[in-house]
Amino acid sequence: MTEPTTTRPANGELVNRVQQLRLNDQLGAGKTARGGASWLPWLLCGLMAVAWAGVGIRGYKNGAFSSAPATGGVTAASSGNSSTNGPAPVGTIQLEYTGYLATAQMIAVSPIDVGGRVVELNVVEGKLFPKGAILAKLEDTSYQAQVVEAQASLAAAKKRLDASKMKFAAMLPESVRKVEIDQAEEEVREADALRERAKDQFTRLEKLGPGVSEQELRQARFDFEGAAAKARRLTAALAILKEGPRQEQKAVAEADVKGAEADVKGAEARLIQAQWRLDNCVIKAPIDGTVLAKKAELGNLVNPMAFSASTSGGGAVCDMANLADLEVDLKVPEQAISKLHVDQRCRVKCKAYPDRVYEGRLDRIMPTANRADSTVNVRVKVKLPAGETPGKYLMPDMGADVSFMAD
Repeated sequence: MTEPTTTRPANGELVNRVQQLRLNDQLGAGKTARGGASWLPWLLCGLMAVAWAGVGIRGYKNGAFSSAPATGGVTAASSGNSSTNGPAPVGTIQLEYTGYLATAQMIAVSPIDVGGRVVELNVVEGKLFPKGAILAKLEDTSYQAQVVEAQASLAAAKKRLDASKMKFAAMLPESVRKVEIDQAEEEVREADALRERAKDQFTRLEKLGPGVSEQELRQARFDFEGAAAKARRLTAALAILKEGPRQEQKAVAEADVKGAEADVKGAEARLIQAQWRLDNCVIKAPIDGTVLAKKAELGNLVNPMAFSASTSGGGAVCDMANLADLEVDLKVPEQAISKLHVDQRCRVKCKAYPDRVYEGRLDRIMPTANRADSTVNVRVKVKLPAGETPGKYLMPDMGADVSFMAD
């Protein structure tokens, strides 16, 4: 039966040599104090130490060993590796940290200043809606009535304004027609003629003396005085017609016009508000985005306060966000923040799809630090490759590894 062969280590000869030297020393061969062949093991150990030191220095210069960050991932040197969604940024990784994906903007979509029953609801989680698409509708009977009422009030206010303007315009001299002036002048001439006739009659009776009764004389005098007064009145009316009314009357009429104009503006504002509320009964998508969460059901009875943005957790029809505009929220230690700068190139890998590498850039560094853990929050913008549907791979709150590339 053959003996099993024993594999001798690569440095077995060196070990045997050392053992022989120790044995010879114990047997008294080469009995020289600190002399002879006793220096050989120490020489070999020194040569091995120098060799390993050279390897370590060479590896350090090549970037194979570097200090790891205080928090986050591991720092290493590498080139860009290809992935299923295109080439990754080429360069040396300077720092690497782990964070979470977040939407740059998330909107709680809700009606404004209206309330009613939800009669139509098109919200579906994960569905992409273009800007202006109808998400829901509220019952709008009362708001339609308010619009009709505001329209009627506006029409009445405009009529009052037209009447006040015409009244004011009728008081101005330029509004008097020539035929009206001619008519007034004829009336004045007629009054003057009647006055002269009454005067002649009175004068004739007065000259007759005793042959005229006292009653006839008094009647003639009264006729003359009445005719003179009428002539003066018509003359004054003609002057007023040519000159126009007093300034006080003009001011009163002008104030009536201003008041009517204010009433029209108020009615127009009420109509705009009523129409705005009616339009708000149709809830539309404010942005091109994806529905993240559904917050209402068909048939729910809502009111303006329930749909207020200040109400925590209630009121919104849905939460929407543009998943093509994603960021990674990271915490970077204070001692490493000096190595980063805005617009620095990054490489982003989602933990759910580690084989997909995305380009990114450092968008902003927050102006305050976290005292509790001595870190600073930074945001990294993620660039989706052309043709990738937003939300298919990258979703909010997913974990992501970000490698900051050296310039």
